[in-house]
Amino acid sequence: MSRQISLCILFLFATVVFAQGQSIDSASKYFEQGNRKYNRGDVDQAIADFTQAIEISSQPFHHKQKDGVKLTGVSSFSTAEDDTSGVTIIDPLTARALNGRGLALLKKGNVEQALNDFERSIRIEPSLVEAYVNRGGARLVQGDTEGALSDWTKAIAMDPKMAAPHLNRGAALMQVGKVDAAVADLDTVIKLDPKEAKAYGHRGFAWMLRNDFDRAIADFNTAAKLNPKLHWVFEGRGSAELVKNELERAIADFDQAISLEPRSGVAYMKRGLALLNQGKATDALKDFERAQSLDQGLADRLNPMIEAAHSSPPKRIAITVN
Repeated sequence: MSRQISLCILFLFATVVFAQGQSIDSASKYFEQGNRKYNRGDVDQAIADFTQAIEISSQPFHHKQKDGVKLTGVSSFSTAEDDTSGVTIIDPLTARALNGRGLALLKKGNVEQALNDFERSIRIEPSLVEAYVNRGGARLVQGDTEGALSDWTKAIAMDPKMAAPHLNRGAALMQVGKVDAAVADLDTVIKLDPKEAKAYGHRGFAWMLRNDFDRAIADFNTAAKLNPKLHWVFEGRGSAELVKNELERAIADFDQAISLEPRSGVAYMKRGLALLNQGKATDALKDFERAQSLDQGLADRLNPMIEAAHSSPPKRIAITVN
């Protein structure tokens, strides 16, 4: 079974009101522009706008002097630990712009820079719960599951009614085998937001791990209805149908998963397996070859399937949840 974590990342759209002159108004303008451009998918320009917002809002001359000492600001990409050591007052917009830029950087795959922005955002505004949620996502991408879980647990403590950290923590807990705790988090998400498709999708995988395939399919059905663009939901439902030997339905779901995400090697592999068990060895081999070209890590799983397809006559393969 393929278990994919689909994270929920949070953007902060709050408009910050300032009384510090035209320059701060400009910082707010760049921040709002960055929001809009990120949502349009213009990630590079969003990064540029957030950077302008950060640079303007963190300039020392935008803040009053304290005891005759000018306050320092924060440079845009510095990673020095003492970036904010001299800062007594800093615009909350800077933290929000750093959070926004971190999301854009994460979307581009610049994980280290994204983490740097999230961490600086938290140092500036420790109460910014969205930054903990998003830093957890970046940490998970790096393979730091423990750090990610810690961030999401912190976010839940700060705002127990926020669905996103429960969703992310539930998905990650399932990946490390803590199915009961994962289901508890996903149940909480569904109570907080009954229209959150990802919660039903992840919980569907949890039911599969418990060998409750009918219940899994029911959750995948709900997820697909709420959000028909999640390729991994169709892949999950196809996997449950494959175990139940509902091969035509499984193939239809893998077709849909592939149409939504053509580079999913796992979906090709599983569709090939369903085709093989239908006796369509030639079509199955095409899918196995495509799966291997997309994901070299599938080789060990694919080898016995390829051998079975080359057998005369082709051999069926017993399907298990794994």
